Amino acid sequence: MIKLVDILEIAESDYQKYKVHFATEETNKRIPYEKFLIGKFDEWQSFQTRKNFERDYVISLIYYEKDTWLFCGVYKVNHKNTQAKQRHNGKSCYHYDLSLVNSQKDLIGRVFINYNKNFRASYINLELAQDDGKRLADVICISSISDKKVTINDFDGFDNINIPYQTLKYIVENNIPSWKTALSNVKGVYIIVDTRTGKQYVGSAYGNECIWKRWSHYAKNGHGDNIELKQIIKINGDDYKNYFKYSILEVCNMNLGNEYIISRETYWKEVLMTRRFGLNKN
Repeated sequence: MIKLVDILEIAESDYQKYKVHFATEETNKRIPYEKFLIGKFDEWQSFQTRKNFERDYVISLIYYEKDTWLFCGVYKVNHKNTQAKQRHNGKSCYHYDLSLVNSQKDLIGRVFINYNKNFRASYINLELAQDDGKRLADVICISSISDKKVTINDFDGFDNINIPYQTLKYIVENNIPSWKTALSNVKGVYIIVDTRTGKQYVGSAYGNECIWKRWSHYAKNGHGDNIELKQIIKINGDDYKNYFKYSILEVCNMNLGNEYIISRETYWKEVLMTRRFGLNKN
């Protein structure tokens, strides 16, 4: 298999200049990937709670799925411009000035790495020896190269919708055609999950509102003027909306009456017990 360092043309004598960032999060491993899809990975990576990037370069790999990582670039660390700790998303962080270098930029979002990361640390020196004695540089190998850069998928069915707030916002603001067409032609019942607490909110789109129109309201602020969700964000701060994920429970023909859709909304509230254990108050 081809080593990543070979395709990046990193000489063995320069290994000590590089650190590998295995980008993931404990609460949701795919958050960095979701940030990458909407063009906000660079910003996300630049804020670190510790001095994690104390080398000249960072090779960034994003968690994609078990034992699979997505290459998203090599960054130069501009140490002179790195700022002291500051508040970011409620945490005290160092803000690193990172510049994407030209090394194989065309492979960003296309190269997949197979690597069984069986340790907790996310920032590893490239020349570091593994348990088997092999250096990290020798075991990070390319498993596949896609013809196209990964992007937010075209709409592939109502049963497959499970998107975080930032993705919903990106889809709506960019009027992604396949999503807009699909969601503009149905009413129905949807669910919003607070991924931090696991609590659920069941809502519906009826009357003159299709799901696209209803969700466009959520894309603006996360709560769509729902009293319960609005209160959660008010208590926890505006960034809390990033913990919300949106899915569809049931789609209905645009010609169906309000009473039917409301009855289906009531049905799902009872099934999921969202009045007792969730975020619905009525």
